[in-house]
Amino acid sequence: MTLLNDFFTILDDTGNAVTIGLNREHVIYKAHFPVKPITPGVCIIKIVTELLERKLGVQLRLSQVKNLKFIIPISPIDDPQVTINFLHIDQETSGLTRARGEITGQQSQVFTKFSILYTHR
Repeated sequence: MTLLNDFFTILDDTGNAVTIGLNREHVIYKAHFPVKPITPGVCIIKIVTELLERKLGVQLRLSQVKNLKFIIPISPIDDPQVTINFLHIDQETSGLTRARGEITGQQSQVFTKFSILYTHR
């Protein structure tokens, strides 16, 4: 299941930064949580993965979440737009891809920091 163009849309894709809009009406937010929705961690990882696949033009399989820090919950109501900043992307000849970055809001607050390892499918 892809989340692009359903759970989120790409608003701007410049260099290593991708700004997305979150669909506050999506069914996931109705379950997590109806009164004060926040973006589930698994959806954050999926968004990062889909954006990285799109950027690199390869299909990726999550291999290891090396580091994942949820600093501030991402609310589609309070923060309908966030930016995924890929601070470092390393594609190894062995078929591994390492991605490190952060998700920030419009006021430059950091919501999430990530360091993830993928294999190519």
